[in-house]
Amino acid sequence: MNLFPILLPMFAILAYLPAANAYTTSLTVIASANAAYGSQSYDAESKRIDNIDSPSSYAVDALYQIPDSNGSGNYAVVYRSSASGFVSPGVLKASASASATAFAANVASGSSKVSFADNFRLVGPSGRNIDLTLTYLVSGALSGTAAASGSVQLSTGDRISFTENGYTPRSFSCSWVASCNGAATFSVPVNTLISLDAILEVGAGASSYFKPTPTESSANFGNTGLVYLGITDSRYQLQSGSGFSYAPVPLPAAFWSFAAGLSALGFSNLRKRVIG
Repeated sequence: MNLFPILLPMFAILAYLPAANAYTTSLTVIASANAAYGSQSYDAESKRIDNIDSPSSYAVDALYQIPDSNGSGNYAVVYRSSASGFVSPGVLKASASASATAFAANVASGSSKVSFADNFRLVGPSGRNIDLTLTYLVSGALSGTAAASGSVQLSTGDRISFTENGYTPRSFSCSWVASCNGAATFSVPVNTLISLDAILEVGAGASSYFKPTPTESSANFGNTGLVYLGITDSRYQLQSGSGFSYAPVPLPAAFWSFAAGLSALGFSNLRKRVIG
């Protein structure tokens, strides 16, 4: 019996499927204290992790203290910094903080950079492009001398990026789009392997040189950066190499009933806090 006509459709289906768990994650966290101006006296900790087919997470911290010259056992200057990160397909978290006591002439600094790479196909009828909505949802806050940036890049050339620091508010840019708020719709080919690369990076520094008060900075984006991919054409299915769906998780119907009840009772300032 010739099995080729039977097996051929199976091979065609498998050809559309990316390899399971085909993704990478990368994380670099650095914390240093009193490490500026060429100082040889400082504390520092750093870690770089590159994983294949698994998430990456780590946290570091640094502390440097200068004893008081009067021999009291106290410290005249204290530098502290910390950094942490977590990354998996579709999820990026990064945070950093730094502090220095009054008249601290050198610098404490922390930084965290996380990224992941994945691939996907839009499987369905062949011979056309369809609309794909790419969303980079960023949740975080800065204080003091801190900054954050990130991007999501597709191999089709489509891209969303953002920047934010203590002087300018968060702003997004999207390729082919005049303005965006972290979401844009692009036309992409179907039945084609498309790579996806996402990055989130934060940093914070502190120095109290000639300042009579302590200085603190933080960049807390641990709540988190999320990447979504959405298609409205029901004839197509998104299949990622990692197996992650990249689909936004809808709130359950019970939540809306609960919210409506609170609204009826006059609670207009309900806040929902999501802890990553």
